[in-house]
Amino acid sequence: MKLTRRIFAALVATAMGAVAPALAQSDEPIKLGAFVPVTGAGALGEASLVAVELAVKQINEAGGIAGRQVQMTVADYQTDPTIGVGEANRLVHQVGIDMAVGPTYSQVTLAVLPLLSAAQIPSINVSGSSTITPAAGPYSFSMLPNAETQARAMVDNAASQFGAKKVAIFSDNGAQAKTAVAEIQKVLEEKGIELTGIQEYNYNSKDLTPQLLALRSGEPDAILLFTSTGDDTANVLLSRAQLNWDVNISGSYGVSLATQALAAGGPELFKNVIALNYAGFTYCKADGKPQKAIDLVEAVRAYKPGSADRYPMNFLALFYDSVFILKAAVEGNGGDTSGPAVAKWIVENISSFDGVNKGLAASAESHFLVGPEALSVVKPDTIDEYGIQERAGC
Repeated sequence: MKLTRRIFAALVATAMGAVAPALAQSDEPIKLGAFVPVTGAGALGEASLVAVELAVKQINEAGGIAGRQVQMTVADYQTDPTIGVGEANRLVHQVGIDMAVGPTYSQVTLAVLPLLSAAQIPSINVSGSSTITPAAGPYSFSMLPNAETQARAMVDNAASQFGAKKVAIFSDNGAQAKTAVAEIQKVLEEKGIELTGIQEYNYNSKDLTPQLLALRSGEPDAILLFTSTGDDTANVLLSRAQLNWDVNISGSYGVSLATQALAAGGPELFKNVIALNYAGFTYCKADGKPQKAIDLVEAVRAYKPGSADRYPMNFLALFYDSVFILKAAVEGNGGDTSGPAVAKWIVENISSFDGVNKGLAASAESHFLVGPEALSVVKPDTIDEYGIQERAGC
């Protein structure tokens, strides 16, 4: 049976005993697998790739991770779980990766986690399904808020910002959205808010007027809109405009990805719309704009001229920070890249991480790094040239 590089190294370290510390100081590059949907995900896929490339470039120019250069291998899973599993097999058994970032889509993440877990490879994904638990991925963490966190915030925002007593739910049909819809229903029942209807759509569906017509018949005070991409947010808002229906919308993180909707129909599409965003890309005028977000955008512009105008920068920051979190964890463990060591460090130390995104947290029960403290409610149409949005209620 062919041994993977990671398993072989572990056997040698065990056999050589005192020599093992010397092996830990290897000059070989640290191999990073990047699960990014280059094909089929539009701006999200491109932004993911640029984020990881830029982070690796900056890290290598600064001396690498624990003195070792980082070597990146891209796995284009094309938003398909089957392709994702094939790419994970390639990264683990052929490339011999030490750590990974991605995937984005929850259904792909759930498909590849068993392979990464079996090889004890630490990873940080950007997926939000509540089924991505520490049991499913003991060495994996997420830079998305989980479905429960978003669901509770969306309901609270609809009630506090719009005074909603009756709401409808509209979502995509991905794994994260399905768990979010279930969580939203629980929160609505808990708070005594009436649910008037539920509809869902396929990713990248253009005409969503049939679903919106069905929801309008229930006369909700607000729609709880769970989208995962800026393209889908644009399609929902354009369809709403075609119906001349300015119903209140309390949105998920995906609704704050405003670039595509603004390009397609302008700020008027966002009338009566609020959404969640990462606090690192939000501000109140009295406090000023976050400098780390501005610095990242300027770095992206220098690295890929013109790209910052096409990409959702708050999403790009998730992949960018993910690489630096892995760097901090490996260096915090004296260069140990093993899954158990990296996971332990993240659980114990992530709250001190000083990246674009702050307020991160983790525990033995939850590996979703983004909780309520790392999110803010925003007005999506206030997005500026850096992708920064004004908080609602400042």
